[in-house]
Amino acid sequence: MTSEVNMQPSEEKKVEKVMTPARRWSGMYTVILMTLLLIFFAIHQQKQTGFFTHAFQTPEMVALYLPILVSMAAPILRVIQGRYDPARLVEGFSDLSLAIGSLWLLSSFPFNFAHLADVFPVSMHFAFAWLNNNVGRFILLLQIVIGFISALANIVSYLRDQGKRDHMS
Repeated sequence: MTSEVNMQPSEEKKVEKVMTPARRWSGMYTVILMTLLLIFFAIHQQKQTGFFTHAFQTPEMVALYLPILVSMAAPILRVIQGRYDPARLVEGFSDLSLAIGSLWLLSSFPFNFAHLADVFPVSMHFAFAWLNNNVGRFILLLQIVIGFISALANIVSYLRDQGKRDHMS
């Protein structure tokens, strides 16, 4: 007796995944947090708290604020399109802008972390006491390393998925 084995070719993974509504909107947390971060730095700058030193000029403003603004693009694109893949390239460029901006800020270091908590009520200053210029430099260094790695991963993933999509056409 010969038994027939039903051998069907396995379906290729779907390249472009549709996001659930909850997943689409969860990315808006990033937008909210980045908006709060933007406001936090803008208040420091407007009130001249001393957090930004005299070295904080136009190039440093671009290096700080532009990556924050660009970081909002991928989550907004995902909310609009409901897909992961198209936003990967945007996210890759966002990560790259973070890495380059952080590299610039690390080289000029226009901050005085002793004044980081100055925009908060005095009762909250203790929570920020451990943050000093060395910690700030370390955070920038992490952003450089993680930003470049994440940018590369997102761009490669996007290109790989584009190749799969082109191959399936």
